[in-house]
Amino acid sequence: MSQSSPAAAAGDLPELLLSTVEDPLPWRLLHILNLFHMVVGGLVVALYFSGGRPPLLGDTNPSLFLWTGIVYFSFSALASFSVRARRPAFSVQAYTQLGADIVAVALLMYSSGGASSGLGGLLFVSIAINSVIVSQRASIAFAALATLVILGEQSFSVLYGSAIPGGYTQAGITGVILFIAAVVGHYLGQRLRESEALAVRRGVDLRNLAQLNEYIIRRMRTGVVVVDDADRVRLVNEAGLAGFSRHPGDTPHIQQLSPRLKQALDAWRRDGQLHATVFTSEDGKPIIPHFTQLAPGSNSGTLIFLEDPSLLNEQVRQMKLAALGRLTGSIAHEIRNPLTAISHANQLLAESPVIRGNDRRLTEIIAEHALRMDRIVETILQLSRRDSVRAEELELTGWLRDFAAEFRDRQGLDDAALAVQVQTDGGMRVRMDPGHLHQVLWNLAENALRYGQPPAVTTAPGIELRIGRRPAPGTVELDVLDHGPGVPREIAEHIFEPFYTSSPRGTGLGLFIARELCECNHARLVYEPRAEGGSCFRILFGTSESWLT
Repeated sequence: MSQSSPAAAAGDLPELLLSTVEDPLPWRLLHILNLFHMVVGGLVVALYFSGGRPPLLGDTNPSLFLWTGIVYFSFSALASFSVRARRPAFSVQAYTQLGADIVAVALLMYSSGGASSGLGGLLFVSIAINSVIVSQRASIAFAALATLVILGEQSFSVLYGSAIPGGYTQAGITGVILFIAAVVGHYLGQRLRESEALAVRRGVDLRNLAQLNEYIIRRMRTGVVVVDDADRVRLVNEAGLAGFSRHPGDTPHIQQLSPRLKQALDAWRRDGQLHATVFTSEDGKPIIPHFTQLAPGSNSGTLIFLEDPSLLNEQVRQMKLAALGRLTGSIAHEIRNPLTAISHANQLLAESPVIRGNDRRLTEIIAEHALRMDRIVETILQLSRRDSVRAEELELTGWLRDFAAEFRDRQGLDDAALAVQVQTDGGMRVRMDPGHLHQVLWNLAENALRYGQPPAVTTAPGIELRIGRRPAPGTVELDVLDHGPGVPREIAEHIFEPFYTSSPRGTGLGLFIARELCECNHARLVYEPRAEGGSCFRILFGTSESWLT
């Protein structure tokens, strides 16, 4: 696998069950046999024109010897094209070549003096190879046919030629050898076919396993990066590329992939071991690297696992939400009903003509805190029902302008108090539940309106809604900016915790719910202080791949 394989759709599982191709062994053996026939035909023609006296072969009928060699060679040359094209069927070509071989050898034997010429031994190669690629019955049948042809040729040569009767012994021995070749060849062929079939199955299994491993590595949520001793990236999956700036080239340097990861790798090589250290990727995602030497004691390369601690945090949050879900039922019955009775009794008490002065102020305090407790209960109940996500494709720029207009109208602000800035040309589409996004943005904008006012200014502060793209491909960000004093550093790490608030009137659940709503929409809500003063709450929307996983 190269640098990544993002081209494959997330739901497209590769073809893991490869179809077995047609067994190539019989065609290879038939091709070898055909080459043997061409060599024999060429040698026959060469022996005729060698001019030896007396001739080694073909002395009985030189003309027949020559033309048999020419036809034998020509037939084999033409058959080589049909073997490569695999047309016609294999059995037709195998039987045709074997029959032609028997006829050609019989003619060569007759033109050279019969069975005593020894040319019958040429059939040994043909019978042996064909017994490997045809059935046992067919191979024995052709061995019997070849034996009968040799004996018939010997008889014809004795009657009408110059052959001697003693050649019957050699013809019989040749026939026995052909039968042995047929039986032994079939046994060896069966073992060879079994070995070939096993090799094909093992090859298919290995290819399936390689594709499965590639698919698992590519789709696993833990980042995997392999670098060589020169720090060139040899393998990286999609999770390893997520959050890092991509650079062209098949084998980029790890410095190009992530300077922070390069620093962590150098520290691990220098110190020998590295404790789990969290660093932030280019898109703000926390990452814990784990390093392993591929071959201990050598410089073969390093395997790097990039763990995302947010997955563990997500599991913790899910357990927390499950506990809250069980708790909300008790809250609804044990708190809300008595709280309603308290509120109703307080209203009746406030209407009494006896209550006046400081006593009336006490009833107002009771009403105020009863309302706050009811708001906390309602918020917790809303949190327990947040799992129903109805995500839609949103054109963020137009949606954000409509939201800003609604917020200004509801809060009584002018256009300068809430501005929308678009830093990227072209439409930006994100996938999120519009109701959840509206609730998150409304909470963040109200916080900016309440806490983001500069100390020396008494008018409504300016709030900016800024959208743009991150360096990581496909990542869209939405910032809610204010110009207030910002969040103190000792408080910033606790602002997303439930029930944590610095306001006596707050519930401490607003930012916690906002982050949870972002998480269930595969987005992230983070806080970043502004260098020029003020706060920045940033929503990082999830990519299409994150929704599929």
